[in-house]
Amino acid sequence: MLYQLSQEGNLSQRQMAVWLGCHQSTISRELKRNQSSLGCYLPDTAQAQSETRRKNAKQPFKNVSESALELVKKGLKDYHSPEQIAGRLKKASQESLSHETIYQMIYQNYHGCGEYRKYLRRGLCQRKSRGGAKSKRGGIPGRVDISERPVIADQKTEIGHWESDTMIGGNHLGVLVTHVDKASKFLVAGLAKNKTASEINRVTEKLFQEIHPDQRKTFTCDNGKEFCGHQELSQKLGADFYFATPYHSWERGLNEHTNGLLRQFFPKGTNFKIVVVIR
Repeated sequence: MLYQLSQEGNLSQRQMAVWLGCHQSTISRELKRNQSSLGCYLPDTAQAQSETRRKNAKQPFKNVSESALELVKKGLKDYHSPEQIAGRLKKASQESLSHETIYQMIYQNYHGCGEYRKYLRRGLCQRKSRGGAKSKRGGIPGRVDISERPVIADQKTEIGHWESDTMIGGNHLGVLVTHVDKASKFLVAGLAKNKTASEINRVTEKLFQEIHPDQRKTFTCDNGKEFCGHQELSQKLGADFYFATPYHSWERGLNEHTNGLLRQFFPKGTNFKIVVVIR
């Protein structure tokens, strides 16, 4: 029917959609993806191309070469993330392989890739679905939203704008406090006894005694109660504190990424109370 309508010549895609009882975008997509080599829509060609796509969809790793497979395995064993591997693979061999494909190679145990799952930064953790959750955290006194943060903090051209977070030990045994400078990627981290605001403040204040005041401009935190003492900390450090939008972890992407790197060496379940700091 679509072929017959397309041969009319004087019907628009909108009119075809009305005739067939579907959305205009469906008509546009069908005509575009199933054109013949002559540039026109032919039903036999459309059917053949559809069957080819369906067949290829069942073979998601069809285009993964032997050399790419070896590079993926080597990269994972060296604790590189699928994102890093995909980028280096493209640069090294001009072969396009998305990071999502690499994740699927691991989860579906393609040619033994499943055993390399232990090298992922998130270890054996399952992916979690996004959205739908409501915050159970209480409000933070004097909270200033990230939307009010100076624009220069996002430009990553000026040292002194930090992203902050905490990593909790197994069974809540100790806490690792992390602060990463957005421009230099410099990490400042210290061990805390617990997750209370007073303890996080104590550790942070001690860490930044060694950082010049000119390099303490802004801090961007998540909405955890451990940062509810930010006003006191702001006065002591001479810096402004801002808070990311709840469940928008990408607004502190550098800190999230850095914590992922740290998790390679301090996996979930680590007892931070027995970790020794060596200076």
